[in-house]
Amino acid sequence: MASTTSSTPDTTTSDTIAPAYFRPDIQGLRAVAVIVVVATHASIPGFQGGYVGVDVFFVISGFVITGLLLRQPPRPLHANLGVFYTRRIRRIIPAATLVLVATTVGAYLLLGPAFPSSLLDDVRWAALFGENFRLIQTGSNYFVPGLAPSLVTHYWSLAIEEQFYLVYPLIVFSLARLVPRRRVPWALAVVLIVGVAASAWWSYHLTPLNPVAAYYSPFTRFWELALGGLVAVVPSSWAARTPRLNTVIAIVAAGVLAAAVWRLSATSVFPGVLAWWPCAATAALLWTGPATCRGGPASWLSWRPMRELGDLSYSLYLWHFPWLMIPLQLAHPLTSAPARALEIAGALVCSLVSYHLVENPLRHSRRLARDAIATALVLVLCVALSWDTTVIVGRLAHLG
Repeated sequence: MASTTSSTPDTTTSDTIAPAYFRPDIQGLRAVAVIVVVATHASIPGFQGGYVGVDVFFVISGFVITGLLLRQPPRPLHANLGVFYTRRIRRIIPAATLVLVATTVGAYLLLGPAFPSSLLDDVRWAALFGENFRLIQTGSNYFVPGLAPSLVTHYWSLAIEEQFYLVYPLIVFSLARLVPRRRVPWALAVVLIVGVAASAWWSYHLTPLNPVAAYYSPFTRFWELALGGLVAVVPSSWAARTPRLNTVIAIVAAGVLAAAVWRLSATSVFPGVLAWWPCAATAALLWTGPATCRGGPASWLSWRPMRELGDLSYSLYLWHFPWLMIPLQLAHPLTSAPARALEIAGALVCSLVSYHLVENPLRHSRRLARDAIATALVLVLCVALSWDTTVIVGRLAHLG
């Protein structure tokens, strides 16, 4: 959900490591992911399993970030880690903070006496990218009918990604120092295979025993990001050999992804084994990608409106949930189809504004890119802003 898909080619690395060019089909795949997530949260018929869009985001992020890490030039470990984390801060934190603050203030103004006091703690956890642990701790499940979810429940997926990236870059950069450069992808592939097997097994084991913990735990989800990373380390030249076969695989994968959205529901035992539906399908679409015949799924996903929606996917993911959930918690809930359409339109407008005025300017800031201390201050200020907002709103609402 939260990483870029383009980069400048790195002449110091081989194209057998990972594609370093822009993949418009990945942006289209992001668009598909956010569409199905928004549709399921808007209760649109036929999209009961649209929550698998988050799994699609996980696999995409693992793929893109792995390629990015492998293309880093030889530098000291601390330098590479610094570049990676400052880039993540600029990319993720400002937009996420804006939505947290807006959600807290908006809920206070619109819900009045019905303002949920638990939201304040939820926002604090979300600001520290620990919302998934908060949801496990409280036993939350936003699939339970009649139970109002936290307005920042969707931050659980951002938390999973950031927890993964606390460890993953260290593994990649350490391997780069321990083995010859040309062997790094293969060494990483071994690590990822072990990681996928262990995490997927734990997901299979835990899901029927503790569905809430299994749904939000990083240990049951890490395999999805690792699967994307595994696709990234397979030489891209292998896929280029069989374009016709790739096209068939991509069409089947698109069908499997559609079936997951259509057939899965809130009562499905998920993630467990069922998470392989969207994850394997996404991995196949990433693997085949541009190495397919013209007119295949990669061409559909590269359609310009899909690419542009993919650009907005992170902002839209952040904004859609409060826009759809706050109206359901009003004294007189808004549940009509026209109301839902207006709410989605409102989320889209907010996404456009935050994308162009907050997300992109800070993400591409040359000043911040050159100054790691300034970027760290942005992180501290954003966390402080989120927490201060909860304190102020709590006092105004007499919640202490």
